[in-house]
Amino acid sequence: MRFLIISLLQFFLVFHQALSQDQYQSRYEEYPDPKRFINEIESQLKEAPFKKTDKKLIVFTGSSSIRFWMGLKDDFSDYDILNRGFGGSIFSDLNYFMDDLILKHESDLIVIYEGDNDISFKIPNEIIIEDFIKSHKKIRKKKPDTPVIYIAAKPSPSRWDKKDNYLYVNKKIKDFCEENKNTYFFDSWSIMLDEDGNIPEKYFWRDMLHMNRSGYDVWAKNIKPLINKILE
Repeated sequence: MRFLIISLLQFFLVFHQALSQDQYQSRYEEYPDPKRFINEIESQLKEAPFKKTDKKLIVFTGSSSIRFWMGLKDDFSDYDILNRGFGGSIFSDLNYFMDDLILKHESDLIVIYEGDNDISFKIPNEIIIEDFIKSHKKIRKKKPDTPVIYIAAKPSPSRWDKKDNYLYVNKKIKDFCEENKNTYFFDSWSIMLDEDGNIPEKYFWRDMLHMNRSGYDVWAKNIKPLINKILE
């Protein structure tokens, strides 16, 4: 009888582990197909590597907060700028296109904004961190010494209900950046909050998700000293 009970316990333990593994794997299967962006970024995937000038090259990439940064070149006019953002993307999308979209260019700095949509898509926090680390490994494989800035997922009124997820993911990314050479974290979260910890709506369009020029002014003002320090 005792042997039967132990056997049953072992069975349920193995079954639970297998079930957990299946659930974990199913999260990956729920990812949207990265090829949905092919039409949008096809020309960028096929473009020749950027021809270097006497200016240092910064490649910005990530989701719509990068894509819609219309004044990017003017904000960083001391540098050559490539905007390779594609709206709606998540870390796994960036990882899929990393080589042909980002790493073929001889950049002096790579700036990445992802994680915002990952959280909105309800991808578990730990898997978001795994995908973030994959992005770093892909970069380091091809460009071991190129500086990288990861911009924290920003606060926005439309996603404020997910605040705890944002804070957790941003903290994990910040910790990783601090532990890795030539890897930097830009805190876009705290710089956008007022003294009471609220998000001023004046930084956003009507959807309360995408930033207007006022929001980008806050980003540019605060990230410029970091960029200048890295590339000086």
